[in-house]
Amino acid sequence: MKKIFNILLCLVLAFSLAACSSGGAQEEPEEPQAAPAITAEEQVKLIAESRELWLVTDPGQADQMQYAVADLDDNGRLELIATITEGTGQFTTTQFYEVSEDGLALQLMDYSYGETHSEPDIGWYNSFRCYRGDLGNFLVATDEMRNGYAEQYYVQDFILVREGTVDARSISYCMVLAEDSNGDGEPEMHAYYYASGDEEEELTSAQFASSVDDFFGYAYDRYIVDLQWKRFDAEARDSEVDIPAALAESWQGFGFRKDMMEFSELFVAPSTYYEELYENGAKADIIFGMESLADYWQLLEISTEFEARIAPDDNIDSHLIIGQDGMASFYFDDPADARGKVELSDMPLSMAEDGVGSEEGEEGETGEATAEGETQENDWMVQFGSEEGQHRFEATIDAETGQLLVTWYRWEAEDLGADPEISHLVFVTGVV
Repeated sequence: MKKIFNILLCLVLAFSLAACSSGGAQEEPEEPQAAPAITAEEQVKLIAESRELWLVTDPGQADQMQYAVADLDDNGRLELIATITEGTGQFTTTQFYEVSEDGLALQLMDYSYGETHSEPDIGWYNSFRCYRGDLGNFLVATDEMRNGYAEQYYVQDFILVREGTVDARSISYCMVLAEDSNGDGEPEMHAYYYASGDEEEELTSAQFASSVDDFFGYAYDRYIVDLQWKRFDAEARDSEVDIPAALAESWQGFGFRKDMMEFSELFVAPSTYYEELYENGAKADIIFGMESLADYWQLLEISTEFEARIAPDDNIDSHLIIGQDGMASFYFDDPADARGKVELSDMPLSMAEDGVGSEEGEEGETGEATAEGETQENDWMVQFGSEEGQHRFEATIDAETGQLLVTWYRWEAEDLGADPEISHLVFVTGVV
C-alpha cells in the first residue's frame, strides 16, 4: 500500500509541478518568486482595499462565506482564502487570492482540483495537519459529501499552494452506505475504505487512518497549520473598519506549529459517528478510530465537555471532567482518607499502550480487572504527576451501561519505587 501511495504522490507532483520541457530536456528550476517590499500589515491593508474582487454580496451566500488570511507557501506574499459549503450534499467551493509579486495588486490564483466533484471542506476547521518538505507545505483537509442518508463520503485531501497556483488531490476516502445486510428489513451502515488513484485499492479502517502518513512517508515533517476564519454580515460589509480589522486578526491567527499530540487527534474516523458499523462488508467488533475522548463525546452527541461523577458510595465525592481539547481534570474526596482531597487539572489524555494495567489477565494483555474478575481493554490512559506523587488512570467505557470504568494507580512522592495504591472507580454521566 505504501508503494502505491508513493507512486501516486510522484505522479501528482509530476503533473502539477513538472520541471521538464516538452522536448524532454530538463530546464533550470525557476527562482522562487520574491516577497514584495511591503510589510505583511500593508499587504493585509491591500487585501481589504481589494474587497470588490473577493467580497461576496449576494444575499444567498454573503452571510455564509468565510475568509482567512494566510501564507501557506511561506513566500512572504499573503493569500486571501474565500470558501463556502452549501446544500444538504455539503458541497464546498473555495477561491484563493495572492498579493502580486510587486505588492501592488491582489490576484486570483489558479485552483486545480483534479477530477473529483467536490472540494475539501477547508472552512469547517481552524487547525489542519500539514506536511512540510522540499516540494512545499501540504495542508490536509477532509471533504464530507452526502447523497441523502443512504450514501456518504469522507475524503482525505491535500491542498498545495506553490509558485502562484493551488493544487489539490484526494489521497484516500471512505464510502458509507446504508445496506440491509442481515435481512431484517432495516439498513445498517457499511463503511468501505479506498486509496485514491488510477486503480483504487481497498483498505482496512486502520490503513485508512494511516493513509495520509503513508502517502507522504518520512520525508515530510509534521506540523499543524492554523487558519482563523471570518464572516461578514451586511453591517460589516458596509463598514470601512470592520473588514480591515477582521482580516488583521485573521492574519495574526495564522501560523505553523509543532504539537504531535494534537496532530494525531486531527484525524477523526468516520466510523466514530455510528453506534454500529460494518467495515468492508463485515460487522466491526469495535468502533474504530477512538484515538481521543473527543471522538467518544461526538458519538454521544455531547458538544462541549463531558462530566462524570462517581456513583454514591460511602460518602466519596469524585468527578472527572474531560474537554474536547483532550484535557482532563479530576477531583476525589474520601472522608475516611487522612490524606485529604486530591485535585488534578490539565491532564493530557492518550491511548493506552500494550502491556499496561493488566492485573488478572494474561501477561502482556492491556486491560483492567472488573469486579467480576474479567479483564477489559483500555480506551485511554493518563499519566500525571502532582506534589503528592505520581498518578496513572486507565479507563474504558462500558458498552452496555455507558459507565466510565477507571483504575487509578497512585505512587507516593516519598517512595515512587514502591507498589502503587490501586483504586477501582465507576463513574456515571452527569450529576447523580
